[in-house]
Amino acid sequence: MDKNYKFLPRAAIRLIACALLVLACNAALAQFEDGRLERIQALKTPRLDGIVPTYYTPGYQQHASDLQRFLTGEMRFAQRRLGVQLPLSLAVLDKAQWSAAERQVPYPMPSVDGEPPVALMPADWSAAEDFFEKESDIDSRTREELAAHRVTWREASHRSGDLIGGHELGHAVVEAYGIQAGTRWLNELLASYVLYAYLQRERRDLVWLVNIVQEGNRLKLPQHHVSLDDFESQYMDILAKDGENYGWYQGQFLEQAKRVYSQQGLEFLNQVRTAFPDGSSPHHQLGNRETLRRLEQFSPGFTAWAASLDTRARK
Repeated sequence: MDKNYKFLPRAAIRLIACALLVLACNAALAQFEDGRLERIQALKTPRLDGIVPTYYTPGYQQHASDLQRFLTGEMRFAQRRLGVQLPLSLAVLDKAQWSAAERQVPYPMPSVDGEPPVALMPADWSAAEDFFEKESDIDSRTREELAAHRVTWREASHRSGDLIGGHELGHAVVEAYGIQAGTRWLNELLASYVLYAYLQRERRDLVWLVNIVQEGNRLKLPQHHVSLDDFESQYMDILAKDGENYGWYQGQFLEQAKRVYSQQGLEFLNQVRTAFPDGSSPHHQLGNRETLRRLEQFSPGFTAWAASLDTRARK
C-alpha cells in the first residue's frame, strides 16, 4: 500500500500506523476496498463539474474548488507533458462523511485509489492540527517565508497539506506513464518528482510550500535508519514504529527529486520509463544495487547520493 502514504509531514505518520497494521493483518496491504466512488456518490453531497468532478461536504465549497483547480492543473500538465490521461474524481469530505466513504484510511490522510481513481482529501485541516509541525519548532528561514507571503504558520501548514493530494496523484501518473519502480524508495521519489515538476512548470506560486512540507521532515536531524537498504528491508517497521524516521526518508527523496529536476527536467521521467518499463520486474523486488546501476547510466550521482545517506550520523 506504499503508493498511498507519500510526502507526509513527520507528525502525520503516527496517524497512519494503525491503519497500516490493520490492513497488514487482512493481507491486503496493497489494496483498498472496492467501491470508493459509489460510496461517495451515495452520500448525495454537492458536486462541482469539470475535468475532475468534485464531491464535497456542504459548507466546504471553496476548499473543494481550490483543490479541484490544483488537481485539474496537474492532470492537464500530465496530459500535455507526459501524454497521460486519467479519469480522476475528487472528494473533499469532513470527518463524518469520510468515515462513511473510506473505512480503511483514517481522517485526514489523503489517498488516490479506485477504478476509476478517486482522490480523497480532508475538507478541514483544522480538525487535524496534530498532522503538522508545531510552530515553536520551525526555523528562521521558514519564519521569513511566512512573513514574505503574509500568512500564518497555521495557514501555510494547511496549504502545504493540500500538496499531498498532488503527490498522491503523482503515483497514479507514474503508473499510467508506464513506469514500474523496482524499489519502494524510487516509487516514492518519482511521485514527488511529478508533483515538483508540475509546481515548477505551472504553479510557481506554490513552490515555496515545498519548504513548509520539508520543515516537518526534519532533514538535518540524525536518525536510526538512514540507508536505502534499511528503507527497503525494514519499511513496515520504520513506518509503524518511527514516523519521524519515515518522514526524514521522504524528505531526502524529495530533495533528490529537486536536484535531479534542476538538471534533467521531465526528460528524467522518460529515461526512467525506458530503464524501468511496465512489467519489467516484480514490484519492489528489483533491489537497490540494480536500481542504482540503471539510474546511474542516465542520471549520474544517484550512487553517490545513496552513499551520502548511508554515512549520515545515527541516533
